[in-house]
Amino acid sequence: MMLIGMTLLGVILYQTDLGEVWGRLQKLGWSGFGLVLLVYLVCAIAQATSWLFTLRGVPVGLRSAYELWKVWMVGFALEAMTPLAGLGGEPVKAFLLKQHHGIRYRDATASFVLARTTDLTGQAVFITVGFILMFRSGFLSLPYRLAAGSGLALMILLVTFAVAAQQQRTLGRLRGWLERSWLGRRELSARVVIALDSLHDIDDRLADYYTDERRRFALSVGWAVFDWFIGTLAIYFALRFLGHPVSAATAIVIESFLVLVRSTLFFVPADLGTQEGALVLICGAVAGSAELGVALSAIRRARDLIWIGVGLAIGWAYHLTREDLAQARHAPASESGHR
Repeated sequence: MMLIGMTLLGVILYQTDLGEVWGRLQKLGWSGFGLVLLVYLVCAIAQATSWLFTLRGVPVGLRSAYELWKVWMVGFALEAMTPLAGLGGEPVKAFLLKQHHGIRYRDATASFVLARTTDLTGQAVFITVGFILMFRSGFLSLPYRLAAGSGLALMILLVTFAVAAQQQRTLGRLRGWLERSWLGRRELSARVVIALDSLHDIDDRLADYYTDERRRFALSVGWAVFDWFIGTLAIYFALRFLGHPVSAATAIVIESFLVLVRSTLFFVPADLGTQEGALVLICGAVAGSAELGVALSAIRRARDLIWIGVGLAIGWAYHLTREDLAQARHAPASESGHR
């Protein structure tokens, strides 16, 4: 996937006037980039706040949001550097929550599942609005609109299935099926038994959350929706500085199309080529300029590099060592027993 993404990126850059791209980026300037980066910082804080509402028992406040933002930044850095479909930082985030905030591994794991669910729900709401605007504007031809509509329908179906599965204790049923299967009838190792118990325990936490914490779930989804919509301001300001101002509705169309493509092709490491391809396609349709899409992608890549640097710096401040990372990989399995 990485080779395919790099090949796609190379083809896009080869067919793009890089001189024009550089000229547009010079129009952006440091002040424009700083404003765009500030918007992305607000997005990161909103995402951390959305995650905060999935952690039961953690008080909601600025201090808690700040501490979770730091953990989120460390996780982002590792996710961006590993080809694990955005999951490379989860074990380390669980380790940091346990070591520095006393949150049990299974509570942290349940919050990761819930945070992914609320984030996807927010994405679905945002992309739905973008799709309606896209359909009404006629930016894309009918085949592209049909493809986008199919992707949106699939996302809504998956989000609905994910929420229903968590409410119906599907992980616990999976545990029971494994025990009744030919594999379960054989002697299971202690590690496998602990893992099955962990599934059952996490399943209980998920189901209890949807039953007892509906307000927190709604607030988590609300912050996720806010995160995705506020991100369009970065597109709006960036295009204005790049010399091609657009309306807020057009910025939503561009961002929602990009989010849909990235969500569909999540398995490509670092969205190599897919991000550039999506922005070239939608900016070509909206503004008639593929170079504008490459310039937007360059801004996002610069943001990612800065975020990785900040995340690694925070990880260094936490005194994370190679041994800690190895321990984090095995940490959840070492926490046996129930609540």
